[in-house]
Amino acid sequence: MIKKIDILGIRLDNYTVREAIRQVEGYLADDTIMNTVGCISMDMLMKAEQDQVVKEVVNSLDLAVIGEKEIIQAAGIGTMQRIQETEENDFFYEFFKRVERNKKRVFILGETTERVEKMKTLLQQKFEKLEIAGEYAVESCLGDFDAIINELNATTPAIIVSILPTSLQEHFFSRHRDKMNAAIWYGLGELGLRKKKKFFPAFFSSGFRRIRLKSSMNKYRKPDVKTRDKDA
Repeated sequence: MIKKIDILGIRLDNYTVREAIRQVEGYLADDTIMNTVGCISMDMLMKAEQDQVVKEVVNSLDLAVIGEKEIIQAAGIGTMQRIQETEENDFFYEFFKRVERNKKRVFILGETTERVEKMKTLLQQKFEKLEIAGEYAVESCLGDFDAIINELNATTPAIIVSILPTSLQEHFFSRHRDKMNAAIWYGLGELGLRKKKKFFPAFFSSGFRRIRLKSSMNKYRKPDVKTRDKDA
């Protein structure tokens, strides 16, 4: 199975969940630097075409986890195992199992109080022994974002869990990454609170988005006609 893929000029990891979690365990064991993990969505890939900051942040991730099965299908690299574990969000659950087992503290960063509280509730329900060190909703920040960084660092978390939407998430990270003290930045984006949908709406939505991504990939690969004619 291909372990590294390139989609629209963005490098993604195509590890199985077991392989990806091995890397996470290494990150948890070494807190001398902040390692970066990101959950890659279709929306993120599409926005990266127009937003250089989004593209640079995704390409700089230590571990870029494919978060939607449509990405795997559009790239034509899918095995049944990879499609199923992506659809079931297995990496998310295995990640927090390791965080809970290693007794690492978590800080939740989101755009709204409602979303932050939903993520907090989800984590507490699924991982009863997980310690939430703190949380912050960007909407409540009245000044510059340094106030967020100060509160975040004051709680001394090992893991920063971001559910900020693309591209707010990537711009925030790009601007403040050197100020944050943690072992792991885990950028979940909009996929942090994904919900299961009814089959038919989900089926058609999935197909449409896969076709849209595939179209963008074909355009990206297509050689420039003017350049080709000039060389000829």
